[in-house]
Amino acid sequence: MSSPYEKLPYLEAYARHTDVRVAEDPHEAIGGLWEELGRLQFDFLVRHGLQRDHALLDLGCGTLRGGRHFIRYLNPGRYTGFDMSRGAIDYAHKLVDDEGLRDKNPALIVSTEKNLQFERFLGQRFDFLLAQSVFTHLMAEHIEECFAHIGKIMHPQSLFFFTYFKGNARRVADKSFSYPLAFFTDLAAQNGMTIERCNDYDHPRQQRMLVARLADPAA
Repeated sequence: MSSPYEKLPYLEAYARHTDVRVAEDPHEAIGGLWEELGRLQFDFLVRHGLQRDHALLDLGCGTLRGGRHFIRYLNPGRYTGFDMSRGAIDYAHKLVDDEGLRDKNPALIVSTEKNLQFERFLGQRFDFLLAQSVFTHLMAEHIEECFAHIGKIMHPQSLFFFTYFKGNARRVADKSFSYPLAFFTDLAAQNGMTIERCNDYDHPRQQRMLVARLADPAA
């Protein structure tokens, strides 16, 4: 993390660092591979049943590497993206205008709360939820918070897809973390969910894809 932010809470520091990177290069700021990974996310979710009338929540949507494809595909008002980085969301609004997607009425939201409790979405239910390259940059406590609350914005048929780096639970780089599969299966079970592996996600940087569902069909 850049030195000016070292004393800030991790998520606040991460958001500010991302703001700086977006100002330098909005494509590289969220990991690069702009076209390749954008299409990979889109093709994967469509293959797994995403339809035009589904409501999609894109967690950590960044500068819309994948979001631009989802917005173009989905019916108006069915895409919601949120990110902690105000710079990323500002660029996302610009991209929506530049690509003629404003009539799709996407909701692009800055997560000013800097948490994963989803307070602003309470009362809504999303059909698909996606966290691409999100848990790969979060500490265990943040992932635990996400699982403790995300079920509140899911319905019995909702699918929550997310990527992770497989390995021991440890910090593998300045802003990258790896976790064993058991970390997620145990966490899901503790929060009334089930986890399945998706073996058809060919990520160029070896991120693995999992899908979580509510375990109780009456939930």
